[in-house]
Amino acid sequence: MSRNRLFPYPVLGDVCTMQVSEVRLDGVPLTVDMASDRNKMVALHHTERQGWEVARLAVRVHAPLSDLEAGPWQDVTCVAILSERRTNARTVTRLRREPDGSWAGAVLLERSRHLKRADLSAHLVATVEGVQGRMIGATQASWTVDLQASSADQPNTVEIVVVDFADVAYPHLNGYKTDPWMVDATGDEPTVYLNSRFDGLTKLLDSGERAARENLSAQIAADAWTALFNAAVYATDMSEEGRPEWPEGWRGSVMQKLLPDIFPELSPEDGLLELVSRRVDGEGGGELQSALMHAVTRQAAVPRRLGGFIRATNRKEGS
Repeated sequence: MSRNRLFPYPVLGDVCTMQVSEVRLDGVPLTVDMASDRNKMVALHHTERQGWEVARLAVRVHAPLSDLEAGPWQDVTCVAILSERRTNARTVTRLRREPDGSWAGAVLLERSRHLKRADLSAHLVATVEGVQGRMIGATQASWTVDLQASSADQPNTVEIVVVDFADVAYPHLNGYKTDPWMVDATGDEPTVYLNSRFDGLTKLLDSGERAARENLSAQIAADAWTALFNAAVYATDMSEEGRPEWPEGWRGSVMQKLLPDIFPELSPEDGLLELVSRRVDGEGGGELQSALMHAVTRQAAVPRRLGGFIRATNRKEGS
């Protein structure tokens, strides 16, 4: 149990877990690879059933029973919330309590109300201090329901494109024609552009000496992680219940990768709350960027690869 600036009453926090055990399109079950617990993703693009109208997701939510029973809450219930920002669609489904203490039910997604990706999460609601409908807990991480993905096992990736930054076919790159690379984090799929006119860049990445190649790759990766994280920060909003929501798609994945290194003393969910609170209050920008630099260097393995490059260079100079 805890209290924080958003909830001035006892809460469980982000301690619930959710599984999607079955997915059906118009009553027909999909194969197991269309839902991935590891990636927290449901893929609904099914070539054999392109004209489907309703997807039915069987969900089950678990919460720590000992903490739940010890808390000062009455009339505890659990709801699943399916939403998509692009269409402002929002569906709330009340789940039933099972004998083992979990909550289960079916969440219906109407295709006509959704466009690309929907977010699926669960919330525990109870009467607290005489006030009904207060949220006391939520899922650790939401699920992504992707209407255009054909497999839930595909990890989020960054596309690498080699192009001349002065090419008129890429006007958004023309202003950066002297830069070696540029990260575009504005779309649904992030892209790293490599400038083919930058002398020696692609040659080094393709066939250069291993230590130099890995060092350069790490620098590009660090810049990409930084750009993706900063884009994800501004895609994070507060829910109607007053808690931060994980961004959709790759932005949420980036957040969950980096936050443990940015706020190592906090859980990812508390780290997200701290991040959004700082953004709203306009506090700690410089400190946050320093922590971000540390986190991205770890993700991009910069110390190891830079160290290898320095050692290789020293060996050359000493030979």
